[in-house]
Amino acid sequence: MRRYAADISSLAEEFQQRFRDFAAIEQEITLFPSPFSVDPDDAPDHLQLELIELQCDAECRSRHQQLPLVNFYRQLDNGRFQEIRTFAKKMLSLFGSTYLCEKTFSVMNINKNRLRTRLSDSHLRDILRIKTTVFEPDLAYLLQSRSQYHPSH
Repeated sequence: MRRYAADISSLAEEFQQRFRDFAAIEQEITLFPSPFSVDPDDAPDHLQLELIELQCDAECRSRHQQLPLVNFYRQLDNGRFQEIRTFAKKMLSLFGSTYLCEKTFSVMNINKNRLRTRLSDSHLRDILRIKTTVFEPDLAYLLQSRSQYHPSH
């Protein structure tokens, strides 16, 4: 029972730390998905003027409603909205890299625990590469190629 209590306590502390990290950037997290509903005075100083200009642009408001968020920020004019585009890239990379990092550590822990002593650095690197890469093998082609080179199998 004590072992579980220590594990639960450790998990609770880890969650609290992660939420503290998010609390530090709460304004940015709020601004990113909904730049038209945030008061510019609540935005970081370097974004306020561009945010006012963005909110006054009816065409941008329409695109925000019609496009996926990534495409909305991508299509913004870099000359008019350079700071906002840079901010969006930062937010996208933050969440994208956090997801990839979490996925990588999860895969690493599962495989390391399961294979404990047989796992070398080379094996771990190969497993991580496979698990964090989007790749769809063409199995029919691979099997056909193998049967052509090894007809006895």
